[in-house]
Amino acid sequence: MIHSLHVETKLLSEELCALLRQVDPAVFVFRDEPEVRARVDRVVSRLRALVVATEREDAGGALERLRERLRALLAAVERATPARTPSPKAAWIAFQREVQPAYESLALTLRGVIAAPPSVRPTNHARSLWHVGSGLAVLGLVQLLPERAWLVAVSGAFAATAWSLEVARRMSERANERLMRFFRLIAHPHERYRVNSATWYMTALLLLALFATRQTQSVGVVVLAVADPAAALIGRRFGRTRLLEGRSLEGTLAFVAAGALSAFVVLSALGPAPLAARLFLAAVAGLAGAATELFSSRLDDNFTIPLAVAAAVTVAG
Repeated sequence: MIHSLHVETKLLSEELCALLRQVDPAVFVFRDEPEVRARVDRVVSRLRALVVATEREDAGGALERLRERLRALLAAVERATPARTPSPKAAWIAFQREVQPAYESLALTLRGVIAAPPSVRPTNHARSLWHVGSGLAVLGLVQLLPERAWLVAVSGAFAATAWSLEVARRMSERANERLMRFFRLIAHPHERYRVNSATWYMTALLLLALFATRQTQSVGVVVLAVADPAAALIGRRFGRTRLLEGRSLEGTLAFVAAGALSAFVVLSALGPAPLAARLFLAAVAGLAGAATELFSSRLDDNFTIPLAVAAAVTVAG
């Protein structure tokens, strides 16, 4: 019985995941509102049934946590659903913003018990700009710092600070709340419960500083900085052909194009290599980054993409 409750909760979560993606500000249009409201009604009905089902069972702490998460999610959906029809786009954006943390909390509860639905990453232009800007800043450091020891020291300091904050967040809910509030403009809701993407990025930078050449570091950093936001933008706006983990063919192709172009610019700026060699390495970088993003389900792609791109360019070059 408990297993069937987890299975049914996972199926419900997949429906809610689709709903949250449908009301994303990058894709939501008013003509979709009747479908959205019908989906909300289905989610609420299934949530109420699951809450009742969990209340009939008495299986200890694990089921109690699931019951609490379901109740919190039901309350969030009922509280956030716009009362009138038609509702302005801002009302559905607010719905997504309020419901998603409860969804991510439920998904966290399912992990380790059953295959959980993916995290929802809503459109966040401030985060995308931060992503590009921080990547270009790191690219500047890679080029300007005089030797590898400096790169290791600076990236090591960044990584140590990031992991120290992660420890503080796990030890204190108050610290976690304050950090999430401080970074609210650029943080995804699921990062409240998981290691922050920036922490994984700092860890990747340290590994690159230790083992990669200056050129491959630069290519790995710039591909992540430019291609990842480009893929997210195109995938949310135009993605129709679904691949893995909610990613789309259109977004993946955008990653390849943006990654290859940005890698070519960096390779051209760093040295007088033959045009054919630069084009080949740029294509390798774009393809490696896109493939890594597509298959990064358990590890954060801010960690895997720069490492995979640097490794692919090293082998190909």
